[in-house]
Amino acid sequence: MREIRSLTVVAPGILFVEGPASNWTVFHGRGHVELVDCGYPADRPLVEASIRSTGLEVSALTRIIVTHGHSDHLGAARDFSEHSGVEVLAAASELPNVRRETTEQVTVADLLPVALRRGTIPWAVSAIRAGGLGDVGVPAAQAITADAIALSTGHRLEVVPTPGHTTGHACFFEPDAEVLITGDALVTGHALLADEGPLQQLPTFFHHDADGAEASARRLSLCDARWVLPGHGPALRL
Repeated sequence: MREIRSLTVVAPGILFVEGPASNWTVFHGRGHVELVDCGYPADRPLVEASIRSTGLEVSALTRIIVTHGHSDHLGAARDFSEHSGVEVLAAASELPNVRRETTEQVTVADLLPVALRRGTIPWAVSAIRAGGLGDVGVPAAQAITADAIALSTGHRLEVVPTPGHTTGHACFFEPDAEVLITGDALVTGHALLADEGPLQQLPTFFHHDADGAEASARRLSLCDARWVLPGHGPALRL
């Protein structure tokens, strides 16, 4: 059974959700809900439960912003887009991944060299069962066209390009609350990492461009954040 690991209120109107295997952030206010990332496809009931925990209904969801186009972050974004008219946004250079015109995602072949490493096979099986190989592309996804996004919930997100994990991977910084959402540029835990936190990178085989991912991770250390909300692992208070 899939369950939320933890819910953390990091600031008024900002709820961080540590999901079963990947995370998302719920922004809420002014009667609206907006998400950054969306978990795995199988996490949709948990995403909806996290929205309701704010006191709003799922119908209040108006926008999903994705850090990158991997299945464990796109989740049910396609269904929300096609059946509820929810807007899906990503960096322009990430749209081919989000729309599934291309797929910069770890494959079975990539996992073969580490197949005997502890945890690899259970993680792979769990990812597949959660919809990791499903058709999650969002054809209607649109490009982020500015350096910052004014949210309908009253928040503001600055776009921080962090290519490497994927070509157009982006992080998002909420300056008022000093909250940095890192996606998979930096994480605090993962089933295939030996230790949880502090901030670290995923194993190199997860990255489309490992050198670029490392350079992006180094640049992120300059951000003036009070909270770091990673794509995997618990929230980190700095």
